[in-house]
Amino acid sequence: MSGMIGGAVNGSRLQKAVSELGGRTREKSWLYEHGGSGLGLSYTTADPQGVTVWDDGSRAGVIYGVVTNRNELGLTESEVFDRLLDRPAETARTLEGEFLIACYDSDRDYHVVVTDKLGARSCYYTRADGVYYATDVDVLLAFLDDPELDFQGASDMLLMGHMWGERTLVEGVRAMRPATVMEVTGGSVSTRRYWKPDYEPADPGAGYFDELADRYRQAANRFGGTLPESAGIWLSGGLDSRTTAAALLAESPEGSLESLVAYGYDANPPTNDNPRIARDIAETLEIEYNQIPLSAETFGEDFERVIEATDGMLRWNTTANLSPTYHIRDDVPVLMEGMQGELIGDHLLRYHLDDSQSIVEAQQNSEASTAVETVQNLLTVDVDPLATFKAEADRTSERTHRGKVLDIHFQNYYARLGLASNRVMRDWTGNRVLQVDGDYLEWCARIPQYYRKGTFPLSHLFFQSDAGGIPYGTSIAKLELCRRISPELSEITYERTKTKPSRPYHLHVGGFVGNVVVNRLRSKPTYANGQLQDFWIRDTDTYVHRRVTELVDAAMDRNLFDADAVEAVYAAHMDGANNATLLAQITTLEYWIREHLD
Repeated sequence: MSGMIGGAVNGSRLQKAVSELGGRTREKSWLYEHGGSGLGLSYTTADPQGVTVWDDGSRAGVIYGVVTNRNELGLTESEVFDRLLDRPAETARTLEGEFLIACYDSDRDYHVVVTDKLGARSCYYTRADGVYYATDVDVLLAFLDDPELDFQGASDMLLMGHMWGERTLVEGVRAMRPATVMEVTGGSVSTRRYWKPDYEPADPGAGYFDELADRYRQAANRFGGTLPESAGIWLSGGLDSRTTAAALLAESPEGSLESLVAYGYDANPPTNDNPRIARDIAETLEIEYNQIPLSAETFGEDFERVIEATDGMLRWNTTANLSPTYHIRDDVPVLMEGMQGELIGDHLLRYHLDDSQSIVEAQQNSEASTAVETVQNLLTVDVDPLATFKAEADRTSERTHRGKVLDIHFQNYYARLGLASNRVMRDWTGNRVLQVDGDYLEWCARIPQYYRKGTFPLSHLFFQSDAGGIPYGTSIAKLELCRRISPELSEITYERTKTKPSRPYHLHVGGFVGNVVVNRLRSKPTYANGQLQDFWIRDTDTYVHRRVTELVDAAMDRNLFDADAVEAVYAAHMDGANNATLLAQITTLEYWIREHLD
């Protein structure tokens, strides 16, 4: 995969580290060293606009990703780096885009590393005989004498299927947070946050949605200016991808994006509705649509790769839906997916911001996929499964319940889950995330509570879920954004609710419930029920079944796990329970430990 490394590394160690950052695409490398420190980069040749390198002799820098408003600021590339080395936090606050930036001044032995406002490009760091930072955890292991498993990280993985806070799976390796400047001088490290949005809700009404759409168009214009003439996008029957595609096609500046190619697969759930609707969307947008296979057989080819691409910190059934990336045979310079639903009411939900819950409970309800007692039963080590949530609750400086929950969410969810799976796409080609734009994010953070997805009144009394009951199918804000960005596309059925986005919200609420009920009666994979991976694991003829079984057996032999508890999870699944998520968490953890720490 493309990536970056820097710190107290030079010579052959730097060259080896950069070579290990390489992915499955044609890549180039760039290295800079001066004295005892260096910077290194591996990047795809298909997307030269997706990186910037700078070297003026005693100083050097890398933008891994894109700064989208440099021209608006009237800055040259060298001026961006000059200012970051002089006034890092002040300068970082003004930059928009999806990036990880590192720059080094050898005269001062001074490194500056900057994450974007959502942390879309991950960065990890460690102290050994010096300070090292990189986009991949496994690359940093070479600089540790005896890397060991972080037990709290393992617990977090079993609880959520992803990381939270600064945790990784390795003791002593930490993740940089979003909107953060890290400064490294003479072996000492300091970090500070340079940006956070205002969480005070805006006034509800049409004006909120008009402003949301305007800021979304501006983000599309900024990102569109960094795109090559042709790019690809994952297109489904949902709202996020159609809105992203429409905005990019309409708002990209002249001389940048001229054609968009759409790709899709039959999943989420696999009823052929997504490809059918996606074709209608592509036809309306006058773009090409290609269906890429996704099955137990095709995913079996990529099982290990998706775990490696995310450093074992995302369960494999989260990344499975991006695994068709590896089966695109076209030469796609940049590949994208739609991602705005989570920012405008699809996560967090109204229930998660209910102040009858503690801040720890709010995180547990929104993020945990496994009961605390189950995590404790699975592990033989003594850890508190909620310790990371407690630490995040103590850390936020917000004063209100809403502010605390949202602040923790902005500091964690996108960097550690929502955007972390994009590393699979960057393992194959270039990548962009339109929604990482501070002006747009500021307005998303202020979404009125009512515009978030809710649940049916009193449904929590007879149906328990992470939404606090039976959820409505979508958020009001998602529908309103789609209507404003592309009225034409709002006349094409929304797969989740089987209703056109242009129609009233109550019809979408009813349509979602009807869709789920019908598929459950047909014993089909559907929302809040058995998913595609549940069926793959139970099918004893698939490689996925064989690989999961092998890793379950290995986990039962590892002292970290309680063998009886692991066996019970597996046996219950094979007997009809939908335990694919928990099995994916166990087997992702077992695979990565075995490959990198044993």
